[in-house]
Amino acid sequence: MQLHGSDDEEPLEDTTATIPLHSKRTERLQRKQATRDRKRDAVMQLTKLPTEIILESLELLQPNDVLNFGLVNRRFHSLVSANANVIGDAIICQRYKILAQCFFLPKLLSEVDASIRPLLVASDRQAVLSIHNRPYQHIQPPDPALVCTCLTCVLTWNNLGLVLDFAHWQDNLDHGEPLPMIPRGQTPEWNRKLIQRNADMVRKALHNSLWHARIMEIHLDSTVRAIKRHAGNRGNKRKHVEMTVEEAATGTDDFLTKEGPPSLEFPYHRDNYYMLEAYLPTRYWKKFEHRWVYTFAGNHEQDLQRLVNPPKK
Repeated sequence: MQLHGSDDEEPLEDTTATIPLHSKRTERLQRKQATRDRKRDAVMQLTKLPTEIILESLELLQPNDVLNFGLVNRRFHSLVSANANVIGDAIICQRYKILAQCFFLPKLLSEVDASIRPLLVASDRQAVLSIHNRPYQHIQPPDPALVCTCLTCVLTWNNLGLVLDFAHWQDNLDHGEPLPMIPRGQTPEWNRKLIQRNADMVRKALHNSLWHARIMEIHLDSTVRAIKRHAGNRGNKRKHVEMTVEEAATGTDDFLTKEGPPSLEFPYHRDNYYMLEAYLPTRYWKKFEHRWVYTFAGNHEQDLQRLVNPPKK
């Protein structure tokens, strides 16, 4: 006999549920997602701030942080690009007062009086200037069609290219690894790309104060590392630059106001990097007045005047 259930029997309820996954990989992915969510929320909050407040905040940052900020989104990129000179000037004034007096920007040829430009780019004069750039393997010569090539501007261009090259080799110098030697007359591809990259950054600085500040940020980092390196070299008995750990951590060049060894001689070869500590050209210590004197102010105009009215022999 077949049995049947009663008509009032309740239907079965499905209580199955997804079993939560607990694994290190899942937890790791969840943490990464939470971090991404926090960053996205932070960006959304920043975008709501008035432009004036954002600009005032950017002026307190280091140049590289400002440049990275401009990569966040289109609005921030436009804001940094439109105000790069204002931001850069403010940062230089706050952080790099000393370096700014040692590393001027060369003048653009377009800034020179039109009547003087043909004298600057004349082939015979450029041939004479080759002494300041042809022997250097670590610096790309300035483009005479872009940059003024009076003696002051050529030296200024060389100094900016030099500090970027010096920065590139800091890890080698910190770890005692020899710098690569380039045989005379050879131009390896890696070196060509390196000095091209450095020249590109200097060209950016000619039009953009924020990139000028970035170069000084890079050189301040190199200087701090070099000072620490030489201070730890017990065999080096030369006079050193005094710098405390607290001063190095400020991200400013204020400690360079103290008396120290002069650095007027241009490092014409990478071999000079081994003993280079604080390269701050164009200044010398006035002992009786107990202060640094900076020598480059106005030299560009004087060079142009000598070009127009050469001294009589």
